[in-house]
Amino acid sequence: MRILIVEDEIKIRMGISRLISAHTQHTVVGEAKNGKEGLEMINRFHPELVISDIRMPVMDGLEMLQESVKMGNNCHFVILSGYSEFEYAQTAIRYGVDDYLLKPLAPEDVTQLLDKIQKKIDAEEEESIQTTEGLLREMLLGGKKDVTDICRKLLKTGAFAEKTPVFVLAGYVGNTSTKYSRSIQQQFEKMKESYPELNVYPVTLENTQEIFLLVQGEISEEELERKLTRRLYQNLTEEEQPVWIFAIFDELEEIQENVQKMRKDYLYGIRMGYREILTEEKIRKVPVEDFQYPVHLENRIQTALCSESSEKLKKECENFLKYTKEMKCSPKYIRKTYKKMLAFLENVCHEVNQQAYKLLQNQDLEHLASEKITEGELEACFQKAVDTILESKDKKEDIRNYAIRRAINFIREHYSENISLDMLAERLEITPEYLSTLFNKEVGINFSTFLKRFRISQAKRLLKGTDEKIYSIALQVGYNDPKYFNRVFKEEMGISPGDYRQNN
Repeated sequence: MRILIVEDEIKIRMGISRLISAHTQHTVVGEAKNGKEGLEMINRFHPELVISDIRMPVMDGLEMLQESVKMGNNCHFVILSGYSEFEYAQTAIRYGVDDYLLKPLAPEDVTQLLDKIQKKIDAEEEESIQTTEGLLREMLLGGKKDVTDICRKLLKTGAFAEKTPVFVLAGYVGNTSTKYSRSIQQQFEKMKESYPELNVYPVTLENTQEIFLLVQGEISEEELERKLTRRLYQNLTEEEQPVWIFAIFDELEEIQENVQKMRKDYLYGIRMGYREILTEEKIRKVPVEDFQYPVHLENRIQTALCSESSEKLKKECENFLKYTKEMKCSPKYIRKTYKKMLAFLENVCHEVNQQAYKLLQNQDLEHLASEKITEGELEACFQKAVDTILESKDKKEDIRNYAIRRAINFIREHYSENISLDMLAERLEITPEYLSTLFNKEVGINFSTFLKRFRISQAKRLLKGTDEKIYSIALQVGYNDPKYFNRVFKEEMGISPGDYRQNN
């Protein structure tokens, strides 16, 4: 089940998302902070379930629900409420809300409710399968039903003729506006009226953001492609990137298996553009060069990240986008290039910018990129990572040397362990003498002094904020000998740890 979460409190929003990911097999397709954003995402992602708070700024949950229904969206709603809003939540059910969840949320409450909604959806799908559109949806989605049985039912209803070619147009519209998708649906409905001699069946798959058109009858492939081209590329903005693929099959039963191949070929829009219908013949003619990953750009982006220069980072990221536009390899490798670069950005941030690293981990952009279809979607994914890094630069230290930033981050994570200059230099693959020189140059103090002061700062935090014994605190900050810890602490602070705790 595809789920959208709409909640103005970010901690609750992210908490529900993590809970669903950890305890269920369902997919969170988006998160919105108010009803207006939520409505835009409903129209774009067509979730099967929306989990929404009631009271939010800009547009509340009930307004969003009512507007969504007016727009013809068909999804289930569950609202979130506190005990103080309990009666309001019950009233909301009369507006078409399926159920409600009371805060604070328990994992079992969420999983039980999701199971209940899933059963509703399964029952609705079972009922819809009995219609011609339902049978076609099941076939195109590759559902549980046997394709031979589906085709037999379609032939029995007279929707399709036996042993007659079927034209299939498959379209991915995930990188277009809702207005465009609706106009295409209207165009296809008009075709049904304009050509009564043809069997014309449009099918929209909201979950995968695809639109299909199946046509059977006395019309040539060239004529049909010409009629479709005229309808598919009207009133498109420059940013919109619909992908349309056209094929013809001799038997109805061939469609399900071949649609899977058509889906893989959506990626060829990256190479061929988004203003012509693709066919297998056109795709075969696309010249394909060997794949070369831009390692040289990795090095330059790493240097820009470590220099903390926003302008340098922006420039090198623009160079990366330019490089991907000029790649002549198979489009699956172009997508792979984005995935590898996103993973690289995360790895570098792990070393030099922990704040950005945590945000990138939560966004899971590398995984998201593996599901993207168009050039615009991949660029947006990459740009989101870059924006995250630019907005969360670590401003605590003005340290420009990559090795020193890695060294300091290692100390932050391992200060309770036995750390030496030699050990850290070996880890960074540089000499101890060079590491010592870098520390003095970039930090202004030597390695041992920095380590000592960092450990003492952690000890002060524990002395003030906990009741733990002093010998226990000594162990936690890397001193196995409590007497030595007392001496170092007094040298640094002028008083003993016990006196420091008493004074604070």
